[in-house]
Amino acid sequence: MKLSVVYALVPKTKFKAAIVAPLENVLKLASEVGINGIELNIPNPFEVNVTELEKKLSDYGLELSALSTGLSYVEYGYSLTHPSEELRKKSIEFFVKYCEIAHRLSKYNRVVIGLARGRSEGRSREEVLNILRSSIEEILKRTNGYGTTLLVEPINHYETDILNKLDETIEFIKSIGSPRVKLLLDTYHSTIEEKSPYDAIARAREYIGYVHVAENNRLAPGMGMLDWERIIYRLIAVGYSDYLSIECIPYPTYEEMVRTGVETLRRVLELRY
Repeated sequence: MKLSVVYALVPKTKFKAAIVAPLENVLKLASEVGINGIELNIPNPFEVNVTELEKKLSDYGLELSALSTGLSYVEYGYSLTHPSEELRKKSIEFFVKYCEIAHRLSKYNRVVIGLARGRSEGRSREEVLNILRSSIEEILKRTNGYGTTLLVEPINHYETDILNKLDETIEFIKSIGSPRVKLLLDTYHSTIEEKSPYDAIARAREYIGYVHVAENNRLAPGMGMLDWERIIYRLIAVGYSDYLSIECIPYPTYEEMVRTGVETLRRVLELRY
């Protein structure tokens, strides 16, 4: 398995589980500690200098492991289920552009659907899921030439009321019926929403397209209560061999968060597997 870390491409943000710091500093640190890739969380894909990003990733020998989209919701309020059709369309336009960037910058070509799914805002579960499905189908249609994989992430109920649990998210993915829609498994959200974050891996098995790693307290692996040997063993057992992307609160500093997370995960990967 390879290691990645989530970086927010903004000078500041209310979103706590991502690194906010000068890009060059983060890329240098990632290269030094043996991280393989960066997961970029981009608020506005139309304001990104893709050529410059491509060069900087290449200069440090790093891959784009995935492209995150949650900041489009945090910073602009756009979502794929927004009650306003106009704002839903803006969110879809953002996602089409995200897919274009992911296709250009990454052989993995993955875009995350996390917070940008929005909230139900008083509407029924069926209505909201139908809108979300319709938005995703529109994105798939418009990005067919890019072939981008869309990663739907179950997120805990404190952050959204749409698709919190693993099983309902898998059923939603199955209802779309596209090989380009997969599951993003997040160990932190699983500790809140699932009876066992370890058993959740076994249930997700063939649907897993990507993995976020964080402790039960959303700190770096090694700074909480999760058994990382057990998590990695379960992932190997279901045939997952792709990225583990560290998405944590950068405590006490982002440098220490990165180093602790990498050391914890590498120790398990190298000693046992």
